[in-house]
Amino acid sequence: MKRPRVLLIKSRSLATKLQGASMPPLGLLYVAAALRARLGADVRILDAYLDRDILKRTAEEAGVWMPDVVGISALTAESFLAGKIAAAVKAAAPAVPVVLGGPYPSSDPEGALADPCVDAAVIGEGEETFCELAAIIAAEGPRWKMPGAADKVAGLALSRDGAVERTAPRPPIANLDSLPLPAWDLIDYKKFWKTGGMASVGVRPYLPLFTSRGCPYRCVYCHSIFGKRFRGRSPESVAEEVALIHRLGTRDIEVLDDIANFDADRFDGTLELLLRRGLESKLSFPNGIRADIVRPESLDLLKRVGTGEISVAVETASQRLQELIGKNLSLEKISRTIDMLAARRIFTRGFFMLGLPTETEEELRATIRFACESRLHIALFFTPNPYPNTGLREMYEKAGRLPSAVNSIDYEYTAAPFNASAMSDETYHRLYRGAFLKFHLDLVRVLRIARDAPFGWDLPRRAWRLFRNNLDQRRLRETC
Repeated sequence: MKRPRVLLIKSRSLATKLQGASMPPLGLLYVAAALRARLGADVRILDAYLDRDILKRTAEEAGVWMPDVVGISALTAESFLAGKIAAAVKAAAPAVPVVLGGPYPSSDPEGALADPCVDAAVIGEGEETFCELAAIIAAEGPRWKMPGAADKVAGLALSRDGAVERTAPRPPIANLDSLPLPAWDLIDYKKFWKTGGMASVGVRPYLPLFTSRGCPYRCVYCHSIFGKRFRGRSPESVAEEVALIHRLGTRDIEVLDDIANFDADRFDGTLELLLRRGLESKLSFPNGIRADIVRPESLDLLKRVGTGEISVAVETASQRLQELIGKNLSLEKISRTIDMLAARRIFTRGFFMLGLPTETEEELRATIRFACESRLHIALFFTPNPYPNTGLREMYEKAGRLPSAVNSIDYEYTAAPFNASAMSDETYHRLYRGAFLKFHLDLVRVLRIARDAPFGWDLPRRAWRLFRNNLDQRRLRETC
């Protein structure tokens, strides 16, 4: 079989409201490792964060190196630049197939394939789907898109003669231990050490990690890239990757799982194995753990391993809204978990959504009050984002509360322009702005933050960015 040449590119948002944070392209590094292991592929990676003139670099790589296929990964907020990158590929090498992957095409394949420069989209996990597609493209050449070729690859959406055709759905990868570890040698990952990641612990050497994929809960705002079945890696597999991260030069790790603690025995077993092997690490959980199923012994193990920060997603203090959005969180249990974290002096931040469909002023104020009365160190207040093909999007559309002109930048998490509540925009924005101030302008909380926070030298800068990101209500729009 011909050894494929594959160019992978990470898109970014051109007008981000979340200043000073950018994560390494972990998804592409997993895909790159799979391409090497299964196809012996020659893989290169470009990243719009690392390559500031990404369009020029893309044109150079596509036109000179002439890859067999180009894969572009994008979030919804990064879709505008992804289109520009696809156009740069086609301008330099018109015959090279462009395949879009990541959360954006997975949640809205029709929208992604409306771009004439995009030939196909990977829906869901990319390792198996993209490897199979790259092998067919390398073997078939221009015939890869003919009926009967790529149709054999499950998990694809194809653009043919102006129409979108989907292949059979691909089941989630059952054995995550079978995946090779990320190909960190393909990027200058230390450049990400000059900026903060998803956690609130500041600028420091760190690397991200997944210990599991999938979440069985049915929250209406989630587009569920990894599916609704929880799949955990074995403790041995996780320990192997943690050891690799240590060899790469850091013990500061951001665990990006949707719900790392769903299988409590696996979760605790992983932490115990890290302790036995001397792999203590400063762990952060920026995506959060499911707080109403936490066991006290799990928190003790997290403390012993060296956990720096944990996030808990409360969303709303209204039981009615908890049921409406499918979160169904026990507020009593999450309060108990927050207290247990505080007792162990583990820095804890809470996530809250303000402006949910039909939310009343009384319900919104109750959520703010819950946050302020809790022992959380930090609270982040978000406007719900109605991503395409989610239950939340349907709620917005049925209520007639989806703005007529929405750009990709609007789908960032902070200060998004959506308001489906029962409040006027003026009232909603006033309460939204006040929530952050009311929570954080508390002397006792400030002292607890100073005592417990795992921040580095850049605490003042991080605090200022937190203020700016939460208070800036202007809608930054992309020129498109």
